[in-house]
Amino acid sequence: MQQDTPFDGLDEVTHVLLEFGDVNGISRSKQVTVEHFLSNWREGFPVNMLLLVQTPRNRVPEGSGYGKEIGYGDGRLRPDPDSARRLPWRDDAVRVRCALEYEGDPVGAAPRAVLQSVLDDIDLGLDFFVGSELEFYLLEDGAPVTEHKHEWVSWATEAASPVYDRLVEWGPEYGVPIQSLEHEHGPGQFEVLFEYGPPLLQADRTFDFKRLVKRTARYCDQQATFMAKPFGDESANGYHLHVSTFDGDENAFAGGEGLSETGRAFVAGVLDHAEALTAFHAPTLNAYKRFDEHGFAPDSASWGFDNRMAALRVPTGTPRIENRIGSADANPYLVIAGTLAAGVDGIRRSLDPGDPADGAPADSCPRLPRSPEAALDALESDETLLDALGDDLVRAYVASKRRDLAAFREHVTDWEREQYVELL
Repeated sequence: MQQDTPFDGLDEVTHVLLEFGDVNGISRSKQVTVEHFLSNWREGFPVNMLLLVQTPRNRVPEGSGYGKEIGYGDGRLRPDPDSARRLPWRDDAVRVRCALEYEGDPVGAAPRAVLQSVLDDIDLGLDFFVGSELEFYLLEDGAPVTEHKHEWVSWATEAASPVYDRLVEWGPEYGVPIQSLEHEHGPGQFEVLFEYGPPLLQADRTFDFKRLVKRTARYCDQQATFMAKPFGDESANGYHLHVSTFDGDENAFAGGEGLSETGRAFVAGVLDHAEALTAFHAPTLNAYKRFDEHGFAPDSASWGFDNRMAALRVPTGTPRIENRIGSADANPYLVIAGTLAAGVDGIRRSLDPGDPADGAPADSCPRLPRSPEAALDALESDETLLDALGDDLVRAYVASKRRDLAAFREHVTDWEREQYVELL
């Protein structure tokens, strides 16, 4: 029988999944029995701090602050009672989101805590809301579930019905209210929309959505990937972030000629920090193959009204700002934290973004970094973002990403063999 705890639903399950997100946006978890959870939740649960900063393939970075610097020691997982959710695909388990502590203090490199810190520091009297759009590919036996480019074609959209039907059923139970599905430009590429909300709630939903989609696809004997560019000659997967803000009941981005001074200043702030923000928005080497002047991914720090070639788009209708820089493999906590920190900096400094681009952005617009190394260098030198996000986060994130890049440089690719083995 469940003891007196603030966690709901433990009477009906036998296991608890203790979950946190690492700097790469990957869900990490440990499964414990309900009995063990009830006996230890107040003290927390041990966790090797290296798990926070390892690369996606668990390579160990140097200089993260959470590896050999602390003797590869343990921190603690602190369960959040408000996050208890039944796993829809299991009858016997509840997921509980956990905060990270080390030596009794919150971990400064934990992405969710970083976003909360950014929100706590916003002192403008404004309420921000965000919405997420993520694209992904559905694969069966390693190939897309549809063979051709079928954007919005009805039968192709229905190819995802088994997964979509489960998402609609399981989403609300998992805290992700699903709204719609559409087939995107690439074969087997889809986009699912879910409700917008306050920044931390939406970051949680986006993080949970990615896990939900991947798990649902497996349930349907398929595979879902949010990899930025899984196929070289097909469309990339984007993560578009919509931002709006209110002063009481008034939309603070409304006014002027399509966008208020507050909105223009927010745009200018994001553009001013776009080079550094790219490190979060394009987190892998693969993500830089998404930036293509002939596609719908921006390649410059630009903005425009209803302009999908710009980094920041102001859609028609209710004034809001769509950040189109991100790829779907990005960590939502860091994308949202970085975007808000940069935009708020623009508001505080009353920056002006200049004239909007009507079509292809002018050559005078600063180009976004063309490599992860350049983006990471820019992030490390951006004092405003370092102050807003914290040295701990930036150090850990950069260390993890540089270790991933080193692993790639050490790898001999098929392309190299095809080019050089016979001729050299």
